[in-house]
Amino acid sequence: MNNNPCEWLLDYFNGQLDEVPRRKFENHLAECQSCREELDELAMLTKDLAYTVTPVDPPSDMKQRILGNVFETEKQEQQPAVQQTSEKRKGNSWVKPLLAAVLFASLLGNAYTLLSKDEAENNAGENRETIDRLQTSVALKPGEGAPFNGKATMIEKNDKTEMIIQTENLEPPQGSQVYQVWLLEKGKPYRAGTFVPNGDGQGAVTYHLDEAGEHEWDTIAITLEPSGDSKIPKGDIILSSEL
Repeated sequence: MNNNPCEWLLDYFNGQLDEVPRRKFENHLAECQSCREELDELAMLTKDLAYTVTPVDPPSDMKQRILGNVFETEKQEQQPAVQQTSEKRKGNSWVKPLLAAVLFASLLGNAYTLLSKDEAENNAGENRETIDRLQTSVALKPGEGAPFNGKATMIEKNDKTEMIIQTENLEPPQGSQVYQVWLLEKGKPYRAGTFVPNGDGQGAVTYHLDEAGEHEWDTIAITLEPSGDSKIPKGDIILSSEL
């Protein structure tokens, strides 16, 4: 170890001094104003650094490349040396580039940990990923001469089946009226979503078929209901199709 106590500052700050040199440096610190100021500056620069992950050592060659780049950049940027008389300036000439290297290497460990964690989570996500599968898609037919049109699509998603209903050119409902989707099984209707179209007559609703239990649906229909709490169809059928 170098016998100049001023050069022990970073090791002291990082807690890397053994007991005997640590005591010697603390005795030196009581007499050296320059070291005290540098120590305060280090504390100020690092007080807001977050250490929120478990430290992991990055590959050694990464540290060497980065530290080498730091010192090489500092060397290239230096202007022709000017004699300095202030001990404070002499201290800064070696503390600042070294501080940058030390802090960068410290942050490198955290960054490497986060990257490794993200990569692992992404790989796990890929293993869990499921593929949506189209089961069927049917065009909803309007009554004779009506301008309405729509489509019902059934998609298998995460081992469950969803039905997406989309409509166009619907007339705006009046008062409490709503459009109600019905699924029929042997003539018995089941509610499968309520919606109100936008100003352009476009409407859509999604229904999770699995929530209704086991059924063999044979027909889908859309009616214009007087309110959204109709338990059975009361209005006229606007669109319909066999499944």
